[in-house]
Amino acid sequence: MRSRSLLSGLLVAVVGLALAGPTAASSQGSSLVIPRLGLDTRLAPSLNQGPYAYYQDADTLAVAGHRTTHSHPFSRLPLLRRGDRIRVDDVVFVVRRTAVVRPWETWILRYRGVVLSACHPAGSAAYRYVVFAAPL
Repeated sequence: MRSRSLLSGLLVAVVGLALAGPTAASSQGSSLVIPRLGLDTRLAPSLNQGPYAYYQDADTLAVAGHRTTHSHPFSRLPLLRRGDRIRVDDVVFVVRRTAVVRPWETWILRYRGVVLSACHPAGSAAYRYVVFAAPL
């Protein structure tokens, strides 16, 4: 029975992270430039206003963006390829890999670098398309 309550507690924590996520206040307003996508914008204070930094620690910056609604800044996210450049303010990152994950898979936040994510397939909340980029 103890494992069931532990599992329930973990599920609550993961769902809370997936819905709210930590706020990366210091990243709000940072510039985000992705040449392959023709994207040159600022990180927004909410996901409905543009790309949103939903998690940040010493090693990771995680940014989400919509693909079909709210200006759809990440509509072409799957076009990114290994070796493409991403700039956040004055720091340049290079795309290393991509993955398709379930929304509750928080392991993506252990990546050292930039993690970009958006719904997948476009318009569905079933999965997330994730791009991992390391500092250059």
